[in-house]
Amino acid sequence: MSGPDEIRPEESAQDPAQDPAPAVPPTPAEPGPPTAPAGPGPAAQDHPAPESGPAGDWQGLHPLSVWAGAVAAGFFMVPSAVIATVAIALFAPLPWWALAPIPGTIAFLAFFTSIDLLRLRATRFRVTSERVEMRSGVIAKAYRSIPRERVRSVDVNAPIYVRVFGLCSVTVGTGEQGGSDQLQLLYVTAEQGERLRRELLLRGVARGAAAAGADASAEGSEEIGETGEVELARLNRAWFAYAPATTATLGIGVGFIAAVVGFNAQTGGWAWEWVSEQANLPTTEELASMVMTRLMVVVPVSLLVLLLSGVVVLTAVAVETWWNYRLTREADGSVRLRRGLLTSVSLSVEGRRLNGVTLHQPFVLRSVGGADVRAVATGLAAADDEKTSAKSRLSPPMPTGRARALAAALLQEDDSPLDAPLARHPRAALRRRFTRAGVVTLLGVAASIALAWLHTLATQAWWDAVHRIEEEIIPVPLASRAVETTPSWGWAFLAVLVAVVAFWYAVGSYRGLGHGVHPRFLVVRSGMAARDTVALERSAVIGWRITRSPFQRRMALADVAATTAAGQGMYAARDVGLGQGLAWADAAVPDLLAPFLVREDEGGGGDGRETPDAV
Repeated sequence: MSGPDEIRPEESAQDPAQDPAPAVPPTPAEPGPPTAPAGPGPAAQDHPAPESGPAGDWQGLHPLSVWAGAVAAGFFMVPSAVIATVAIALFAPLPWWALAPIPGTIAFLAFFTSIDLLRLRATRFRVTSERVEMRSGVIAKAYRSIPRERVRSVDVNAPIYVRVFGLCSVTVGTGEQGGSDQLQLLYVTAEQGERLRRELLLRGVARGAAAAGADASAEGSEEIGETGEVELARLNRAWFAYAPATTATLGIGVGFIAAVVGFNAQTGGWAWEWVSEQANLPTTEELASMVMTRLMVVVPVSLLVLLLSGVVVLTAVAVETWWNYRLTREADGSVRLRRGLLTSVSLSVEGRRLNGVTLHQPFVLRSVGGADVRAVATGLAAADDEKTSAKSRLSPPMPTGRARALAAALLQEDDSPLDAPLARHPRAALRRRFTRAGVVTLLGVAASIALAWLHTLATQAWWDAVHRIEEEIIPVPLASRAVETTPSWGWAFLAVLVAVVAFWYAVGSYRGLGHGVHPRFLVVRSGMAARDTVALERSAVIGWRITRSPFQRRMALADVAATTAAGQGMYAARDVGLGQGLAWADAAVPDLLAPFLVREDEGGGGDGRETPDAV
């Protein structure tokens, strides 16, 4: 059987954001290392540091950055040293060792503070009309340079331990994968950070576009500020109610219980026995018997406690992450995100790099009518997909209607592309998902039969051994006793549960499929556990990828994916009819796929209409 076939049209339409910047030779006024010609390689390059830097506009990091790091380290290390001193003085056989922790901690902090002072003296940076440059290194000196045309984002962060000193970090990114192209300044003053952000993102083209956009009237929540910025969204504290709407809510409580169980298992059950003796608790057998007799009360109460613990933790995390949230469009056309309670974050994305948005709706959040908005932009790539996804988030969870309005405001469209009608995928896509659900159901049935068979073979001696093992691991051993009292035919409920969940998931996954075309954007939707509706600028599409597995070929289906330099790099309409998907691609970006299409007349009457039929 042959593998999936892939057809990749030559990506001849290049994204202007990816064009390499021309090489800029140093002027006589600014002697420095020669600039390598920009090409397809990384935007930021490390070179040996020049012998002597140009005089004039080189700047250093703020001196207080060293003391900010020392205070942050001391905040955690000094209390630990005090606790160690008390513990050694009370319990150690040689109490004079109690004199070691505090002086040792002070010496350690002094040593690393001196290293930081050397780093501070060796680090210099400057911003010219063409490049952002930085020299660093105490022993191995390096010179790093980023062409300003390659700058895609400027991230200004201020953790609380540097914010009290009026400092912030500035991260300049070019959006290349892996994050090695970034240039980071640790730390400069807040005023310097704001000035660098504005200076690096300012473009003549962006200013003209912003001026044209500023003339248009702002509707809904958009308000024009005194500085010419347009407010797109501001925090509504009622949105924190959506924070616990995630599958992690129950998982946090379960994780805490797993940590307690793991610690008890590491001690061989000694930890629980010691706690029971000190608190005069019932024995494990008495606790297990009490729980089993009140099972209908214990199970709901336990679930409620787990849920409440998850709600408290997730709400606290949301408050810390999204406090003071504000999303604006600056006068230069860039989109700026500000948020954070303990760690203040300011992320700016140049307006012309924002090629679309994603309406993200995980299942639990979707069930309560919530969603969040994410950017499809160049310049937000990080070291891995999880960090990239977190960096692209432009809003906290909010009501779906408000999220759609925010997406329309970001795209500067009166009629939101996310509201465009989407075409349904063929019924063959549903049959394909039913087939997968059937396979999962058969596996569930096989597992249930195997467990029921093992249940009938288990002897009392075997159960006694299982109980002893469980008592050493779990403070309140219930699992093995519950399984022992379950009749063999009870395992059939497991098979039924697996079947119901599998077919329910298959139907939901099919209903989530859709694709469409807006005058400026192509729209694609997919997902059940996490449903994403993506609106991508048609001009940002640089190629198409059509993939067909052997099973898809039998059903005349295909995955048609638009490739782009922004966001995840590829957005696919999955399990779409072959002709339907090719027609969508041809309508979204005319002539890009045309050389690879075979067209057939429709209607048989020679009415002149043509649609793509095959590749």
